[in-house]
Amino acid sequence: MNQDVNSLLAQVDLFSELDHEEMAQVAGVVQLRSLAKDTTIFNAGDPADAVYIVATGKVKIVVTSTDGRDFILTILGAGQVFGEMALLESAPRSAAVITASQVELLTIHRQDFHRLLGSTPSISRKLLAILSRRLRRANSKMESLAYMDVAGRLARYLLDLARDHGQKLGNGWIVVRRPTHSDIAHSIGTSRETVSRMINEFEEGFGLVNKGKFTYIAEHLLD
Repeated sequence: MNQDVNSLLAQVDLFSELDHEEMAQVAGVVQLRSLAKDTTIFNAGDPADAVYIVATGKVKIVVTSTDGRDFILTILGAGQVFGEMALLESAPRSAAVITASQVELLTIHRQDFHRLLGSTPSISRKLLAILSRRLRRANSKMESLAYMDVAGRLARYLLDLARDHGQKLGNGWIVVRRPTHSDIAHSIGTSRETVSRMINEFEEGFGLVNKGKFTYIAEHLLD
């Protein structure tokens, strides 16, 4: 298991600047968990007792409106961190996190995480960069919800998905596993039926091809 954890940690941006000794310290405190799809990792309001890193698979960050509707803030994949803000603030969880696929998670408990931040400056620097990127992305999402129509919001969502989680094929195309149309609808504030219709329209008019659960996007669209 130690070898598995070390290989997973080496792929995480948060730990990319660690030397061998520092990486060993992290490996000594992480726990590896496997979770099935649609498992709730924590709910909004839960106490914050750990930070999590996605090793494999994807999770979705979900908030629920006052009228009971779920809204997906973002989907995180391999190497991405979540749950750190509540730890830094000593506050309850502000959103729920639910697995969007079979997932392997690396878990670091509160005291161990604080100890690592204090002893390893590179982790603190990386964490600040991650939080900064997350804030910019949140601002961009609020802007799209406020000013863009559904077509614009869906186009930005698909391009961000390809940019964050896509794989370049080397032939001018990027392939990405597409979330369910229901999850996409909950992310951009529309209905599943509208997402299905507009994705078909995008396929007819733009550089986008759907095959099963995968979407192929022309690489030049990300420029």
